[in-house]
Amino acid sequence: MTSANPASGLIRRENVNKRQTRARAYRLVGGAAIAAATLALHGWSLGDGTVLDDHWHQKGLREHGWSPDELLRTLVIEPAEFLDLWWQDTPVRWEYGRPVFILAMKIVYHVLGHDDPLGLHLFSVALHFASACMVWRLGFLLTRQRFWSVGGGVLFAIYHHSVVTVAWPSSLNAVLQTFFMLAALLCYLRASRLDVSVVRDLGGPKPPRPRVGLLAVALNLWILAIFTRENALMLPLILLAFDGVFGGRRHVWARRWVYATFALVAVGFVLWRVANVTHAMPDVYVRWPDGDWIEYSLWCAAKLLHYLSSSIWIAPMTVGPTGRINPWAEAPGDCLLMLGIVAAIGLGYFVSTRKARGYWIWPLWILLSMLPVVPVIATPHSGYMSGVGFAVGATLAAGLPRRGARHPHARSVWLARCSAGYVVVFFLLLCPFSMFSRWQWTGTIAAERYATAGVVASPPPREVTDVFFINLPFVNVYIKPALDAELGPSFRGVRCHVLTFSPQPVLVLDRCRLTQLDDRSFSVEIEGQPYFSRLLGRFLIEGFRAEAGRFHTGDRVHGEAFDVRIAAADDEGVRKLVFTFPKPLRDPGYCFYLATRDFPAARLRFRSADARVETPVWPDPVPTHDQIATAVQRLAAGEAAAAETLFAALGLNREDTSSVARDGLRAVLLPVADALAAPRAPLLERPRPSREELELIRVWWHDNVDDEVLSELWVRRETFARFVKMREEVPHAREWAALAVRTDLYLTGPPFAGPR
Repeated sequence: MTSANPASGLIRRENVNKRQTRARAYRLVGGAAIAAATLALHGWSLGDGTVLDDHWHQKGLREHGWSPDELLRTLVIEPAEFLDLWWQDTPVRWEYGRPVFILAMKIVYHVLGHDDPLGLHLFSVALHFASACMVWRLGFLLTRQRFWSVGGGVLFAIYHHSVVTVAWPSSLNAVLQTFFMLAALLCYLRASRLDVSVVRDLGGPKPPRPRVGLLAVALNLWILAIFTRENALMLPLILLAFDGVFGGRRHVWARRWVYATFALVAVGFVLWRVANVTHAMPDVYVRWPDGDWIEYSLWCAAKLLHYLSSSIWIAPMTVGPTGRINPWAEAPGDCLLMLGIVAAIGLGYFVSTRKARGYWIWPLWILLSMLPVVPVIATPHSGYMSGVGFAVGATLAAGLPRRGARHPHARSVWLARCSAGYVVVFFLLLCPFSMFSRWQWTGTIAAERYATAGVVASPPPREVTDVFFINLPFVNVYIKPALDAELGPSFRGVRCHVLTFSPQPVLVLDRCRLTQLDDRSFSVEIEGQPYFSRLLGRFLIEGFRAEAGRFHTGDRVHGEAFDVRIAAADDEGVRKLVFTFPKPLRDPGYCFYLATRDFPAARLRFRSADARVETPVWPDPVPTHDQIATAVQRLAAGEAAAAETLFAALGLNREDTSSVARDGLRAVLLPVADALAAPRAPLLERPRPSREELELIRVWWHDNVDDEVLSELWVRRETFARFVKMREEVPHAREWAALAVRTDLYLTGPPFAGPR
């Protein structure tokens, strides 16, 4: 016998060490790339705080206990508990059976985070990073391509539907569910001893024995996933597809007891959910069949098409064409556009990956993740899980071997380059679009906090029992729990009412006019888009009223707190309402706030109809230039009486003084008048208002504006400047998008239909 060559053994050890070093370097570089992408896009969310539904959920996390019933009660959203809507005459309730989600929220927010939302944001970003790393691992197992598998992980990290989902604690269920599902999938592949490389042949004829311990781990991770979010029920079908594609029929048959276990758990979960989640969500938010099954089926087809096209193309998953009643008839071009996007990208994916085993699993993943939410209004977090299918599919399309790689499944060089080129172009477009989505979310946060900041700047007195909001943007639907947190115990017993929501859901764009009619009533009239119009109007009426259908002129609603009369309405919506209260408007128990284009929440101070402030007579002395200049400065500093000098100068109608007085008066009066929805303000916008018109404005000014009002609405206006700047991203986005394309896919199409 010959002895082994020591030199060859040393060389082998050196080669092994080199491979291990390269593998460690690859893991380090790949992890760093995904971490950098995650932090670059989602690190901003750590300072987002509490937003929208978070106000209500986090209130429940602080106040409710640890029993299953109390945890699930934290997930129940019933607007009537925190907001009085005079048109609501039927219960409205959002109810979710997601105990693992709310338990995780309770632990992270209440126990570990000490009631600080920062903990929830950190948890969400960490979960998203871990899921991106698992997408990277999955891509590597499928393709054995190091570069493109890391690219798949980065693609998932910056996926456009992840922006809001990761940033918003209330959608943490989607992030946590996807984490559990990916972990369960990777555990199952290892437990089932599958070689899932799409470019290798099937294994031997005899299926290997599974690793029972890992199977149990995979099953338990899946159970956590389904109790986090319901559409995790799809995972067993994906596991079955993997076994069939990468193991064959005998492998599937050998795992039959595993599938039976998954099936039993799924049936048990469905029965549990049916027993515990009994309340249907409101119409429009979820569309139910209304008897016309053909129309409903066509709507569902358009909705699914919208979900699919937004999952694989750079488009927001927000409302879209399915905000229409019949999108195929109302927006046929948009439906054809979505169909073209799905067909073109689907065909390209098929041609590029058809030689790879199991290429169809990832389109199936996207489809199955969307099917359960087809009736639900489109929101970004609904598309989060489909990002896994898209990222892995992109890894396959870019990473499969090209001809010359000595592989039977190799593609042509041209096809490989085209596939890689598409993924690169998509990535380059996705980077700015995802940051753009981030700015949109930041604008939404600012729009919500804008009204809250206005109330906090001028809080209701302690004796107030009822607060009434006029023209409130719907984004402030949680203003009551938000103010509870801001103003403390003194506000928690106050009852909040919404008299009108702004026609636009995020911010006020149209001017309104408020006129006091007598001691107990006033009217509110809107210019431009009417109240209860378009998609928001359909939701407010069809979702909150037992009898669907728009309001008509002369309709009356009698309530405990006040009565409402529809003074003017047409086919588009309601243009004027009259509110009558059982007590005088000046009652110390009442407090009114008005949201307008130029001010977040102006506190209204009504005066007795028969006790007006006496308006001074026109002064006899002619104001000098110096007196006018001084009056302009005094008025800008918050001295309401200084306006009298400027009115006097305007009344003289002299060229040398009128322009200075008019400009100085307009600079202050118009913003204040708009903030109070004053009916007299447009008179001052005229080039040369008459003396009679000036007198009307003077009377309004003396009756409604004093130093305190001027201080709130003018002197302290810079307090809200940052909110104004941030929230402008919301309307500007549609304006810029409309210059390029007009389609519901980007929310730039014609207005949605209103209540029928």
